[in-house]
Amino acid sequence: MLLRIPNFYDKFTCIANRCTDNCCIGWEIDVDEDTLDYYKSIACKEKCGSAKKDYIQKFLENIEDGHIKLTKDERCPFLKENGLCDTICHLGVGGTDCDENGRNVLGNICREHPRFVEVYGDIMEKGVGLCCEEAVRLLLEEPVGEKSLKFVERDADDDPDEMPDGVEEARDAIFAEREHIFELLADRNKPLKERLTEVLDYAVETSGIDFEEQEDSVDEDSASDKGTSVSLSDKAIKQTWIEILGEGESYGPAWDKAFEGMVREGWVADDGHNNKPMFSDEDGEKIIAYLIFRYYAKSLFDGDSLTKVQFAIFFWIILQRFGHILGECGSVTPKINAIKLLSKQTEYSEEIMEILADNFFQNPAFSVEQFRNIILES
Repeated sequence: MLLRIPNFYDKFTCIANRCTDNCCIGWEIDVDEDTLDYYKSIACKEKCGSAKKDYIQKFLENIEDGHIKLTKDERCPFLKENGLCDTICHLGVGGTDCDENGRNVLGNICREHPRFVEVYGDIMEKGVGLCCEEAVRLLLEEPVGEKSLKFVERDADDDPDEMPDGVEEARDAIFAEREHIFELLADRNKPLKERLTEVLDYAVETSGIDFEEQEDSVDEDSASDKGTSVSLSDKAIKQTWIEILGEGESYGPAWDKAFEGMVREGWVADDGHNNKPMFSDEDGEKIIAYLIFRYYAKSLFDGDSLTKVQFAIFFWIILQRFGHILGECGSVTPKINAIKLLSKQTEYSEEIMEILADNFFQNPAFSVEQFRNIILES
């Protein structure tokens, strides 16, 4: 199997208690069956020390419906006050996350998060999610070259997924489309906003959607309901772009505070500090390319390539407009914190990602034309 990873992937390692955030607070933590069986096997070993058995018993008592029961303040009960993992301290050897037999003592989620993986037949792609400040730092510090992102390809020992006849050809076509999007993004002879309109137009072209027929359908439905066609003001459109971020479940207090500031301030330009924008065009190129890398090929499974592109652009537009508000919510560099917080609220909520996709497809405020207008204005 071929493994494809971003150039900085192998540089990533969790910075543990040096992180201003913590993945063991505020997240539901699943425990897979293999890990549960491993813990139970330890508890049954006669030569297992009493302290280790006591810890395992405590751990198993804190499992409910396949996940760890969090404390009242949303913390993993095995998170130490110094930010380290008690499971590693009790079961790992020499401060590592492996036991004396080399078996990782953590469950799949704890071991892999914030990494992500997608398999397309005999091609596997891995990356690190933007919910992690260290991942964001690595992405922003990665130098750009001829392409927005650099990738490393190598052989992997994993078994490929079976693909029905003809799907491999469709997969390769999608990868080719994604590569062309990367090329459009990397054309730095043009301003980023111009590149983004070209990316959007290309996504429309390859989507196979008949937008004239779709717009006629919207007009007919609107006329039937209200006797008139849809006509949204610029202010109403921008308000909708803000308010949609408040739909669905909130990630937590940090997001609530940021969103309140967004609603209060409204759709204004992000001047950052000293009247300089917080984000550069190079930042935008990298962020959008990375989101395209993570999501575009998934259209092989759902046939919906356009909303993947719209989400990447939407994410960037929101960062430009509200990054200075999002960035006030932590002690980490505001730019990194803004990306991290917006990623948590959107990418890591299936509910909100579905809300966004549905609105991109159906809501006139998120039509291709409105996207184009907002891109050119930014």
